[in-house]
Amino acid sequence: MNGIRHTIKMRVRKYYILLLFLAVSAVAFAQSGDYDKYPFVNADIDTLSYSPTALRSFFTKLKELKEGKRKNVVIVHIGDSHLQADFFTSWVRQHLQQDYGNGGRGLVFPYHVAGSNEPSNYHSSGIGEWKGRRCVMVTPSTIPTGIAGFGLRTTDSASMLKMNIKNGDALDYSFTKMTLLHDKGPGCYNWVVYTSADLKDSVIIKDTGKVYGVTADTIMFKDTVSSFTMCTEQTDSSQNEAMIFGMVISNGKPGLVYNTIGSNGARYSDFNRSAYFIQQLASLNPDLVIVSLGTNEAYAKRFNPNYFGDDIDTMLANIKHVAPDADLLLTSPNDAYRGHRYKNPDLPDAVSTLKNAAVKYDAAFWDFYHIMGGYGSMQKWYLKHLCQKDHVHFTGGGYTLQAELFYDALQKAIKDGLESTPK
Repeated sequence: MNGIRHTIKMRVRKYYILLLFLAVSAVAFAQSGDYDKYPFVNADIDTLSYSPTALRSFFTKLKELKEGKRKNVVIVHIGDSHLQADFFTSWVRQHLQQDYGNGGRGLVFPYHVAGSNEPSNYHSSGIGEWKGRRCVMVTPSTIPTGIAGFGLRTTDSASMLKMNIKNGDALDYSFTKMTLLHDKGPGCYNWVVYTSADLKDSVIIKDTGKVYGVTADTIMFKDTVSSFTMCTEQTDSSQNEAMIFGMVISNGKPGLVYNTIGSNGARYSDFNRSAYFIQQLASLNPDLVIVSLGTNEAYAKRFNPNYFGDDIDTMLANIKHVAPDADLLLTSPNDAYRGHRYKNPDLPDAVSTLKNAAVKYDAAFWDFYHIMGGYGSMQKWYLKHLCQKDHVHFTGGGYTLQAELFYDALQKAIKDGLESTPK
């Protein structure tokens, strides 16, 4: 009984964190550029730690991209609520693409239609009956989850879904290609995808007639577009549903593609349990996989570093299995308080566990916890209006500062890596 009560309490806590995060309003990105304003930030240790082989493949591919010998370099960044709203990762994406070329917006998911918060840089809308599910939900469901940590299902044969992608700062995110990640089988509706704004030109994604399975269908648009509309189509009485796990949009141009995966409240174990996550990760063909998880594990009062380590092992082993050519980069969770006001003494153990995993899997490691100031530093960020009252999530300015620190550390590593890469 005590175990059941503890589980219920933990779910309530996670849901409370989610509600607080959903209340955060978007703040315009503005580069602070001066770490001296924040004496609690340890900018002198803002580096990636890695072995000589950890990022060698990634550095080589970036060099080839710069030299025109490679068309794209693909980054996949996996995280929780810190990433779902795309404050931090949007800043990093745009600055990296300004440096190495804009290969497209990458993975998007209709969070709004699924009943959750979504990035401000795109908007989804739907007509008909839609039900979404996050990978953190453990109760039995007919909706599996996939690459985005979400699944979206409709049983309405007249459903419609629209995605509108906005541009970044000085970056054009219009696109010519969309790859739909979905579940197909005899019971699934066809999709009619309109490739023009006037809804005249369309492409039909038909039922494959196979058993249920992960499907990625790619559609080329006749013109460069910034939005598309999808409608369900029932051509057989046995068709009674359709499921979506995400869309990958690209422009066909040379450059870097930065895919963000974020699911509120997510832990390593939640993605490990996600039915199609690892299979669909493979379909993205990543060159670098960044994992920023651990906040929600460390938030639990009964945090167990051994269980945490096992969950990290499972994810990293799975990634290595399906994407053997991808390099790995782990980031530590930020300092965070429990119940808004209690410092968390388990975070150092969580950081240490992640650092050990990075060594084990020859991954690079970014220790944001100590860079931001370490134990109890979130209160200092709060006093500078850089974090929310929950002392878990940042404000827009806080996420921008985090993004600057991460970008600087990554750029230092890239610069050193490119200089040491054989010509």
